[in-house]
Amino acid sequence: MRNRVEQLDGLRGIFSILVIAHHHNAFRDSIFYNNFFVINSSLFVDFFFVLSGFVIAMNYIEKIHTAEDFVTFLKKRFVRLYPLLFYTEVVFIIANLIGDHSAFKNMTDMRLSYYLKSGLDTLTFMGSTPILGDWMGINYPAWSISSEMISYVIFGLVLLFIPSKKYFIFLLLSIACVGFIISKNEYMLVYDYGFVRGLLCFCMGIFTFSFLKNKSFELTFLEIPFLLLLVAAMYATHHYEWNLIRLIFPILFSIGIIIFASSSGIVTKLLSSAPFQYLGKISYSIYLNHAIVLIFINICIFRVLKAEPTEPMIVFSLIISISLTILYSHFTYELIEKRFGKYLKSKFDL
Repeated sequence: MRNRVEQLDGLRGIFSILVIAHHHNAFRDSIFYNNFFVINSSLFVDFFFVLSGFVIAMNYIEKIHTAEDFVTFLKKRFVRLYPLLFYTEVVFIIANLIGDHSAFKNMTDMRLSYYLKSGLDTLTFMGSTPILGDWMGINYPAWSISSEMISYVIFGLVLLFIPSKKYFIFLLLSIACVGFIISKNEYMLVYDYGFVRGLLCFCMGIFTFSFLKNKSFELTFLEIPFLLLLVAAMYATHHYEWNLIRLIFPILFSIGIIIFASSSGIVTKLLSSAPFQYLGKISYSIYLNHAIVLIFINICIFRVLKAEPTEPMIVFSLIISISLTILYSHFTYELIEKRFGKYLKSKFDL
């Protein structure tokens, strides 16, 4: 199997845009938010976790044998995640502090201590745990980066200490995560125990790679049926009361990866095209940048310019927010992810 499956990058790019639509929720009665698909688009974060487990397993499952390998692995993941995480958190803190004393004020009664504690929570990768607090982070999507890093550490430790039983251990971890989620009667864990949800999905990605690594399929005929099944599952999730039905989504995303990694149909070709590949390339920046862009655009349009929140204006603000997020993310990808990442690589001798 190739070290990179281009069509999966395309999916990641599309899903990052759908997460923006989900967080464009200032006007919850709008038809552009209040529908089963957009309301449940936060579940696409779980696709990111499953895909991460798949990609990490593809690249590292046979490469962590010593403590030095483990440390090198964590250094590489740190270099990949931290520059943009640090940058976006600092920008968000500055914007909020300025906003507390300007016409752009968007939050009330927020003290400096909150910003410092929340920033520390995010920048120590604790934002998906209750260790430093279970509050919503300033850059609220950043909780998932904590979950990612915790999954990396667990993945590396399993390979380092129990390599011969690794898949059995990942199975036990998955069962434990499911048990914890059921005990909480809540799948959508985020700022308190989001790492549990993330680890479950990450393990599903590992199993997905294990299933695919020595096999070859031609599953083009399942492209469209899978997308219809995914939409149907989101519809069912929206219209039935049982919260735990969302436990099917890590499995669905695993199936989706298997299908699109083994397909050459029209959807796969579209996902492999330059525009979608570009979105996939900058999807990490899109994900961490979109919250502040959404807040800024909505404040400008509806508070400063005092536009009426009609349906046309709401969809206009969404389109502008997506466009500006993509533009802004191009620059943060080039200047923060790549350049600062390159600087850290040189410092860490990577």
